[in-house]
Amino acid sequence: MELLLGSHVREHGNRVGRLAGFELEPATRRIRRIIFSERGDLGPQAMTRPLVAVSHVHDSGEIELRTDIDTGVLPAVPDVVLVTRATRLKRAAEDQGHLTGIEVNPADRQIVSVFGRQHWWSKRVMFSATELDCSTPGEIRGGAPHDTRAA
Repeated sequence: MELLLGSHVREHGNRVGRLAGFELEPATRRIRRIIFSERGDLGPQAMTRPLVAVSHVHDSGEIELRTDIDTGVLPAVPDVVLVTRATRLKRAAEDQGHLTGIEVNPADRQIVSVFGRQHWWSKRVMFSATELDCSTPGEIRGGAPHDTRAA
């Protein structure tokens, strides 16, 4: 399931806001909750839902939330990182742009990949989950680029 920051979030068929970010467990690379608000930014008005509340992502990117689930309290974890549009993507100490979205496996909440852009008109960069280092707040580091050009 691909979750794009800024996508509309719907609950009970009504738009309740835009996707603003995620709560990430850096040790396991699992998404705990999605964060959304009316304008798609963080602040006291932001709301959260566990990832299991996402029932469907439309082709347009709109996210449908389920309200008929009882998730209870999520288990405690030693560390949680906030991941938003302000999160920088870096590869080999070189800036690759800002985070624009993630691909996540809904069954186990594991990140499959993260992607971003340097500018809105630039090509999308993607990091596989196997090469991610989320230990530094505010940035996600990826491994060496996969270059297929001959030397």
